Amino acid sequence: MSLKKYPSIDSAQTILLNCELHGIQNVVISPGSRNSPLAFGFASNPKFNCFSIIDERSAGFFALGISQQTKKPTVLLCTSGSALLNYAPSVSEAFFSQIPLIIISADRPKHKIGIGDSQTIFQEQVFGKNILESKALMQDVNHNTDELLKSNSQKILKKNLTESSIIKLQIDIQASNDKIIKNSFSKCLGSLKPVHINVPFEEPLYNFQEKPTVSISSLLKKTPEKENSPLEKEYRLEQFKKIIILIGSSDKSLMSKKLLEKISLNKNIVVLKETLSNIHHPSFFGKIDQIIAPIELQNERHKLFKELQPDLLITIGGMVVSKKIKTFLRNFSPKKHFHVGLNDAKDTFYCGVKHIKAQAENFFINSLPKKPINSDYHDKWASISNNRNKLHVLEMKKIPFCDLKVFSVLNSKIPNNYNVQVSNSSPIRYFQLFDQNITCPMSCNRGTSGIDGSLSTAVGASWVSKHPTLFVTGDLSFFYDSNGLFNNYVRKDFRIIVINNSGGGIFKILPGYSKEKTHETFIETRHNYNSKELAKMYGFKYSHVSSLLGLKFSLFNFFKISSKPKILEIKTSSQLSSQILKQYFQNLKTLNI
Repeated sequence: MSLKKYPSIDSAQTILLNCELHGIQNVVISPGSRNSPLAFGFASNPKFNCFSIIDERSAGFFALGISQQTKKPTVLLCTSGSALLNYAPSVSEAFFSQIPLIIISADRPKHKIGIGDSQTIFQEQVFGKNILESKALMQDVNHNTDELLKSNSQKILKKNLTESSIIKLQIDIQASNDKIIKNSFSKCLGSLKPVHINVPFEEPLYNFQEKPTVSISSLLKKTPEKENSPLEKEYRLEQFKKIIILIGSSDKSLMSKKLLEKISLNKNIVVLKETLSNIHHPSFFGKIDQIIAPIELQNERHKLFKELQPDLLITIGGMVVSKKIKTFLRNFSPKKHFHVGLNDAKDTFYCGVKHIKAQAENFFINSLPKKPINSDYHDKWASISNNRNKLHVLEMKKIPFCDLKVFSVLNSKIPNNYNVQVSNSSPIRYFQLFDQNITCPMSCNRGTSGIDGSLSTAVGASWVSKHPTLFVTGDLSFFYDSNGLFNNYVRKDFRIIVINNSGGGIFKILPGYSKEKTHETFIETRHNYNSKELAKMYGFKYSHVSSLLGLKFSLFNFFKISSKPKILEIKTSSQLSSQILKQYFQNLKTLNI
């Protein structure tokens, strides 16, 4: 076993020691030269799980997938120059999804920026507002001091300083860098948001030693964020006749089964849960679009929506997928909007939001009525939902092979205990029309809702998961992030389903669609590619289907244990799929509700 390698550069040692101190384990390294002091330092230390991914954009989302599953920070390490810019999509996704990442970028000394040195850009504050914090460490003056003094623009060292003065200055720099690192790590751990540390390294970069020569201070004392008192009168829920609890992206640990049951006893409370909430109770309403979209098509929609309008909206969890619920609550606003939880409160519904910084469990235990309240509010929603479900079952029996049919079959065939990763655009919206297998947690990059990086996220998430992972994606998202397979971390039980309708099928559903060539080329992005050669290149077993019978037969074998990961490509008609989906919502409005 090789010995630990500590770089001779003090700031690099300080980062490594702080990562050890804070219990950070996973490190995703994008190979380069300027970051070699840290790359060797991390990779030679058995306390760190290191991953080498050359494509920085993919590496960023791979790290995001790890942190999504572990709920702990993952380090992202890159070299200098444009490499850092490629982390931007994953950093912004982590910021808006509240997923902890620690981005460490190696840089050239500040006085070598903008003078024609290779691989240099302005790296400080490169992520703008799309990150919690971005800090730059000071350059060490005890490393290749002679090179530093050659510059006519450096402002760190004065000429003719004595050796003792340089040593004293380095002590101050070391203390400052240690403080910056600890503060950044603490903020990342406390808020579960990404932070960035930019580190200037002077050459030589490849000198190492067995033991560190710097010492760092102890962990910062954390001051826990103060929670709002759930006993305040304005939070008591018995004063509201109609309450909607809307649960966005989260996981099953959000609330206990006992609390879910207690909430369900109050008939003035309607719980609307997104598929990504991963919360389940028989009295809660999923499939939000299935309930609301048909009302939009009815003549008496204003009256119906008015009856469903809440007095109080309580949001929990992260981002919300459904545009329908956003439109409804913006047009028929609640009198008050509480957001419960330590994550960000967003005024999504244009009515002002009161952030109650308390765990959902604590808030509801103290705020729910002591005696369950009877009301017809829940029954109104239940009546609509039950009618929609009956029509939905009939529709699924008669529709031809299309995207909606594919998701109907797929949703019923995913084995228990699979982790399901879904790409953005059509796939996650189709899943929202079906009841989810309660043993299969579902995740999607909804912070920025982009199609970039969803495959890389799934690969990263699968690597740290105890269970197999299924990634369901559209064709554009899959091809766009195909570099997500260019690594050595794809498990044999990893499964990919690509619904290939030869372009961005969702654009046929959105308002403003036209059949013009310009729209097909520059918006929908029509193509004739398939995944067969990609599967071959990356060592996947590949199969493709274009019929209902073929799909059912392929799914029978698709999830079986194999020596290689698998890709199933499902070919559908974009034109037919968009027509069927529009007709589906039309047909769901026909019952008199």
